[in-house]
Amino acid sequence: MTTGTVAVSGVALAGCAPTDTGMDETSVSSRVTLGSQFGSQASLAGLRTSVINPATSVGPGSITSQVIDQADLHPKSAVALKVTNPDVSVQADQPIDMGFALEDGTTHAPLPNQLIKVQVKLPDGWATFKHLYTNEQGFASYTAKILTTTQITAIFDGTDALQSAHSSNIGTMTVMPGPAPAVPAQAPRSVARSVLQASGSSGASTISPSTIDATISAGSLGLRAVYLAAQQAGKPYVYGAEGPYAFDCSGLVQYVFKQLGRSLPRTAEAQYEATTRVSQYNKQPGDLIFFGTPGNIYHMGIYAGDGKMWVAPKSGDVVKLEAIWTTSYSVGRVS
Repeated sequence: MTTGTVAVSGVALAGCAPTDTGMDETSVSSRVTLGSQFGSQASLAGLRTSVINPATSVGPGSITSQVIDQADLHPKSAVALKVTNPDVSVQADQPIDMGFALEDGTTHAPLPNQLIKVQVKLPDGWATFKHLYTNEQGFASYTAKILTTTQITAIFDGTDALQSAHSSNIGTMTVMPGPAPAVPAQAPRSVARSVLQASGSSGASTISPSTIDATISAGSLGLRAVYLAAQQAGKPYVYGAEGPYAFDCSGLVQYVFKQLGRSLPRTAEAQYEATTRVSQYNKQPGDLIFFGTPGNIYHMGIYAGDGKMWVAPKSGDVVKLEAIWTTSYSVGRVS
């Protein structure tokens, strides 16, 4: 039997049944070219068919199974992805470079010019917040600045030739205990002015710059809270989020005061219960503004002076400074 042909005796090859069904099986002997039925041999990769064993005579029961040679397949290459500095300790707001390495999983050769996605762990799961491309050494990095301990990881979606991969480890940036961040003198002069006004000083125009600077240097808890809240401006509202990349209303408050060494419970209702009641007329920047009634506190913000507060408002919005829109609110002070 020559390659690519089958001699058929009493067996109908798919699509090649004899037209005269009255003939007995011993009277049928034909040569069928597989190429003419199915195409060239190259197209038969992986096809399993029944062919006559050339070592046996043609006859009933003489057909055996044989696998036709398969064309070589080219599976995707495995890759390895990792965080290069998975455990680091930093001071709050201190810049730190976080790196990622992507390489061939077998040869360990670097994989340049590949897109990786950096993810951060939020209360409701992991979220992608940055896209990076690897350099010629298969390395990518970004500079992080955090105010609370944060976990990150990376994902590679793969290509036509490379398998997808998830980082084999998790990067943890731990914020070391230290003094609360200093308030730059040039930034919150208007806030300091509000603090002085709230404590009984006369009109804003009569407060000297030296008095304002002295207040800033004193660095009251409330002033620092307002300053830190302002640093979160523009970050998205996400229900249940506690920072550092997204917040809900009580998550923002808890996050800010945690940086100042104050431990507050998680919900607006619980924070209402944990703070000292203050009259609306005696409120100062850094005090907490609560909306609702005891047992049903539904929203809150951080008072910034001048009838405004820093707040994470609602879904689709961002952390921002907005006016207190009603006179029906309670004030709480963190001690």
